[in-house]
Amino acid sequence: MRYLPSSPAEDRALLDTIGVARAEDLLSGIPEPLRLKRGLDLPTQGSEQEVAWQMMDLANRNTRFCAQFLGAGAYDHFVPSAIDAMVGRQEWFTAYTPYQPEISQGTLQHLFEYQTLICDLTGLDVTNASLYDGGTACVETALMAVRVQKKRHTVLVSQGLHPLYRQVLRTNFAPHDGLKLVEVGLKDGVTDLADLQAKLNGDVAAVMVGYPNFLGAVEDLTALAGPVHAAGALLVSVTQEALAFGWLEAPGKAGADMACGEAMSFGNKPTFGGPFLGFLAVKDAHKREIPGRVVGQTKDLDGRTGYVLTLTAREQHIRRDKATSNICSNQGLVTLRANLFLQLAGPEGLKGLAEQNAAKAQHLRQRLLDLPDMEPVFDQPFFNEFVLRYKGDMAALQEACLAESLLPGLDLGRFYPEYQGCILWCATELHTRRMIESLVEILARVPATV
Repeated sequence: MRYLPSSPAEDRALLDTIGVARAEDLLSGIPEPLRLKRGLDLPTQGSEQEVAWQMMDLANRNTRFCAQFLGAGAYDHFVPSAIDAMVGRQEWFTAYTPYQPEISQGTLQHLFEYQTLICDLTGLDVTNASLYDGGTACVETALMAVRVQKKRHTVLVSQGLHPLYRQVLRTNFAPHDGLKLVEVGLKDGVTDLADLQAKLNGDVAAVMVGYPNFLGAVEDLTALAGPVHAAGALLVSVTQEALAFGWLEAPGKAGADMACGEAMSFGNKPTFGGPFLGFLAVKDAHKREIPGRVVGQTKDLDGRTGYVLTLTAREQHIRRDKATSNICSNQGLVTLRANLFLQLAGPEGLKGLAEQNAAKAQHLRQRLLDLPDMEPVFDQPFFNEFVLRYKGDMAALQEACLAESLLPGLDLGRFYPEYQGCILWCATELHTRRMIESLVEILARVPATV
């Protein structure tokens, strides 16, 4: 987007209108220690071309990675150029809140198609028109489960859930008196069934497990569903890498009552941390409690197919004090990209991409295990992420990779003390054999075991 400058007189008029003496006063909400106490080191004026060159010089200071083996919730996948071309069409520029169906059929139709695709992937009946991201989708699902279960106030959360998702859950549960969030431990990289059964009681509304979990392991939803349902609770699957749906059984068919998570892998780039795309799907019996927007298909007076917002009241979106949820904005443009990606790929294309991810992750794991300082931590099925223990110098490994413009996997010690010295590695369809061999060669030169 081009910058359109305003004159000093226009700036003064704007500030006077809002009653502010200086533009800097608008930054009063930023803590004093975080504010820059000097002007930017930039020329005071310049032509458009000169400014563009200056910005390019600044951008070139960023590290450009020739390959990255980091996943942990944000995944780098190929995005066809057709998606950028199609979302750039003029009719999408102002699409946001389709309250008036007579002028919003295009937006409503693509949201309905997106909902249909998410239902197909999750094996469940109803989904909403998207949420902010995987973390807030977890919150909405947990609170919805409590509403559905009525007199139950506890949600069990596997420690295999993304650590940041669990942090978002704790933050949002804190203001709710009476609601409890209890974590369930791990055993061999997956949810500890014995610990889960010990914590299941009549107050548990739902149990949330990763699918795959943060450590890359694929949880056995069918095995977990038995004790969870026997206790009268709901089983919620949380998927942070939606491309796994092209490889794994749909959670609804494996025993999950609700499925939520992150779908940014469909047609979106992680860039500098977003935008993301939360999804939430439920069984038909629970559709009345689903937060956010839901688009339905109908017929007009002439019998023509049309699309409208349905089920939820307008208060869901514009009146915080009356709404069931206050985190229900629709990620319209990101949702459109996901819709286009899935329709361009089709069922066979999505399966083929997922197979590439799984195969390349298997190859990466085997090549890393050929190094003397790498060893397996547990033996569980995985999709495109896995954990290995590194017996060498972690700082030296990271420095060696960055020096060659390679981004290594995540040091798990940051989130799991018990996995100190372990690395979460990721491979996608973008990783070539040459990239993997380059990584192995670099790691082979890192100093031996310390």
